[in-house]
Amino acid sequence: MKKTFLTRTFVAGIAAALMTLTATSANAKETFVYGENQDTLTVSTLNEDGKTLTPKWKYEYQYDSLGNMTGKKAYRWQMDSRTWKPAYLLTMTSEDSLHIMDYAEWDETRRSFGRNRRQSIYCIGSDHTLLTWHTTSTLQEMTDNQLF
Repeated sequence: MKKTFLTRTFVAGIAAALMTLTATSANAKETFVYGENQDTLTVSTLNEDGKTLTPKWKYEYQYDSLGNMTGKKAYRWQMDSRTWKPAYLLTMTSEDSLHIMDYAEWDETRRSFGRNRRQSIYCIGSDHTLLTWHTTSTLQEMTDNQLF
């Protein structure tokens, strides 16, 4: 139980840190509204009229049979076309003390997740402390179909 909680906390913390790589800067006066639907989270801002919302981000999460997060796909709202555009893909795999996290941004030209690719490998000790980690940017291209 403790290991699962610490692993989820660890993964969530890293995911939050990676989110900042592609997050847009927000005006301090903006009010964010969060909507959750099963494995999807939508982030919108409250407009000046106080009644309508403008979508900003949408996140789709994927979990394994034990409830551990294995993937997160982020989308940015495109106001001109009124559609969600893929932003980045985060995939996580864990086995015992080894945790691997792959990150890639959407490449519009190739229509796949292939830009700014990164892989981080973490080794966690039996007492749930971080023993070592390594990050590299030499991943094979991940396509949109590999996770979702």
